[in-house]
Amino acid sequence: MILRSFGAVAVLWLLLASVARGCTCSDEPPGQCPGLQKDDVVFIGTVTALEDISYAEPSTPEVPGPPVDIVASRLTRYRFQIDERFASRDIPEDATTIDIFSGGEDGDCGYRFKLNERYVVFTHEGTEGRLFSTICSGTRPLSDARALLPQLRAMRKGQRVASVFGILRRADPPFLAPENDPSDPLANISLKIRSQYDRFQTNTNRYGVFTFYDVHEGVYRFTADLPPRTELTQKPGAGSLTPFRIPNGACYEYDVLALPTGHIRGSVLGPTGKPVPLASLELYREQSYSEARPGLWGFQGASGVFDFDHIGPGHYILVFNRTNRVDPNTPFARTFYPGVADLDDAKPIVLKDGQQLLNLALRLKNPYPNRSLRVHLKWQATRPSGKVTVMAKADQGDNPAARELADGTYEFTLLESANYTVAAWEDLNPERGAEDRHSSSCTTSERLDAAPIVVSGSDLGTKEITLSFASPVCAN
Repeated sequence: MILRSFGAVAVLWLLLASVARGCTCSDEPPGQCPGLQKDDVVFIGTVTALEDISYAEPSTPEVPGPPVDIVASRLTRYRFQIDERFASRDIPEDATTIDIFSGGEDGDCGYRFKLNERYVVFTHEGTEGRLFSTICSGTRPLSDARALLPQLRAMRKGQRVASVFGILRRADPPFLAPENDPSDPLANISLKIRSQYDRFQTNTNRYGVFTFYDVHEGVYRFTADLPPRTELTQKPGAGSLTPFRIPNGACYEYDVLALPTGHIRGSVLGPTGKPVPLASLELYREQSYSEARPGLWGFQGASGVFDFDHIGPGHYILVFNRTNRVDPNTPFARTFYPGVADLDDAKPIVLKDGQQLLNLALRLKNPYPNRSLRVHLKWQATRPSGKVTVMAKADQGDNPAARELADGTYEFTLLESANYTVAAWEDLNPERGAEDRHSSSCTTSERLDAAPIVVSGSDLGTKEITLSFASPVCAN
């Protein structure tokens, strides 16, 4: 079926949508391309109507036996005007409309079509003979199908199909595209793919579309004669292109991006001048900052460094803790680069084309009043084998993260404005020996809990506590 043939079609352009909706698409390697099969339904169509419906289906029983009740599933039915057919199975030649469904068993993978928009639609047969389309099947707006359409038409006519094809575009990282500056196809760019034994070369057309024909089986590297200060990647944040393997007879859609090579790197420093261990940052173009809208996200961890790569030229706003969370792990209010509380006082980061700014410092001041609490774990009997978890639950604000100082000793940062319930438990290892966990008359539980202790963040005198585990008791 063509949906197997084009298993990798939607990997790039549908990835962000699939993540946002909680759907995971199979990232299959390029496959064989036998042609349009009699069971396929593939067409170009315009959405003329849509309707939300529901249907009943048997639930999956937890124990062997017939389904025990009925579950209502949501479906959306889309009516399409058929504009061009590629494969139409048993649909009459004179039919001008077709109904396509999404949702139901496909869950979050269902495609959300828009009224009056045109699409290339790939389908599969679902319950009761309905035709379904998902975000993993290759379905996309017609405007995103410039590379795909010539191959579909060639397959329909039984003509030669490209081994590797796609579109080369200039792009920016998510959230950082200049206003009114969409991704641009790169025309008349020389492209090459090469393996240990073979070399193939082609040029993009005016729409950025490229095709390679009759590519032999092998592992290939992809290169291009790009404009200055840009480099190839398959999606923002993924790094440089890696080699890919294709089999004989493959038809592989491989869209690529040319991203700028600018770089913004630095550290978020605390009042002592040392990097803080945890920091969440966001980068915006200067005129696009909004407290309600996310920017390009970055993170500083134990390395003490944040890093934004593939950044184009422009003026940028860098902000720490945009949502102003009260977080004991990094107890500071929202701060703009270089270290100010108000947007009006922020200093824009000016990045030239291809420039590498690698030593920026965003300085945090005036932390929320906080203190440290050390937690010791104690077992009344011999400590059983298992995995220990220690946590502190706040009555307001975020929960602090536990830092393990040594075996059985942890540390939290507490805000003085909150109270915390400190607890610990051990998930006992079910694989340990029978002499440790079983006897002829006793089977211990799978989990061992210590009695929790409530601690006030403002109680500066309580610097350490001990959580005690009782001996395991018989679960039976």
